[in-house]
Amino acid sequence: MILGIDAHKIDTIHPTGTDKVTSYFIKNISSAISKQFDNIILYTKKPIPSDIVTNLPDNIHNKIINLPYFWSSVGLSWQMKFHSPDILFVPSHSLPMITPKKTAIIIHDIGFLEYPQNYDSKQLIHLQQTTQKDIRTADIIFTPSEFVKKTLINKYFADPNKIFSVHLGIDKDRFITKHNRAECISILGKYNDLLNTKPYFFFVGRLDYRKNIINLISAFNQFKDSLSSNHLLVLSGQPGIGYDEILKTVSQSKYASDIIFTDYINEQDLPTIMSEADIFLFPSLYEGFGLPILEAQASGTPVITSSVTAMPEIAGKGALLVDPKNSTEIFKAMRKIIENHSLRINLIEFGSKNIINYSWENFTSTIFKQLTLLAKKL
Repeated sequence: MILGIDAHKIDTIHPTGTDKVTSYFIKNISSAISKQFDNIILYTKKPIPSDIVTNLPDNIHNKIINLPYFWSSVGLSWQMKFHSPDILFVPSHSLPMITPKKTAIIIHDIGFLEYPQNYDSKQLIHLQQTTQKDIRTADIIFTPSEFVKKTLINKYFADPNKIFSVHLGIDKDRFITKHNRAECISILGKYNDLLNTKPYFFFVGRLDYRKNIINLISAFNQFKDSLSSNHLLVLSGQPGIGYDEILKTVSQSKYASDIIFTDYINEQDLPTIMSEADIFLFPSLYEGFGLPILEAQASGTPVITSSVTAMPEIAGKGALLVDPKNSTEIFKAMRKIIENHSLRINLIEFGSKNIINYSWENFTSTIFKQLTLLAKKL
């Protein structure tokens, strides 16, 4: 029995949350898990990094599909037609045009239904078409939250019997481990020297409409108006749809000099920048999961996030929940945490307890359990 895995997101230069899923899934395939299949083929665009390969079980093999364009629709489809595995699992993308006997996929969210303005026309059409096809075609659909599972059933009338909600994990060791002061100073200074001299609020994610950056800036303005504070607002991430409006909003703020853009933060530096923040702000309009919430909780940083979509499910008691469309509510939550030390400590403690429930090992083993059951149907 051969299992194929679309692993082309494993070595993305600037990985997003969904890209990380592929990497952590592959890294957590143990020998005990892999032996449930005779062979496992990882389809990639380039060779898998050696530090990952050396830790993989012996029955895992890398198939490189060297195609710069139409990698999935042409390259992966070609493999499925002429060298097909028994099952294909796609963790961070869409199914290829040609599929093998059985398929499984993760659908991370369908935010394009609620916020189509967050996508260009080409992206929107692609997401609409592939999501409908994947829901119809896949034998198993995994979702990262109960929220996404319910949405697929309600919006697409998907068969609930083939949908499994499996929470993502958190790399606890990477985020819990603290650097010494000299290392912190060095890391923070790479992005802006002010981070070593002033307290800051932190956001990480794509700077686009769906992440609600405009309301976040408004809340920060209100915070600065209400308190004599030297806090900074640090916005980390790459520009997306609506970035020009974000820049315009910042330019109109009288606290523009206190709003810092760092662009993409190196994965190795993120834990330090997260842990040094006074508050992690994540009042997104829509999330299918919300991995940065867990990363902040693991870092010992209090979290403010939204009371909508998957965020309450993922944050548990370890965050203050706000209406993301109400900037004043976001501001009041910020002020509460800064002024109430007991609340701050409680949020950190609840966050540290919450992350116990999230494990990449459990994520990988749960998915393999379902893939093994699917193999028995062949």
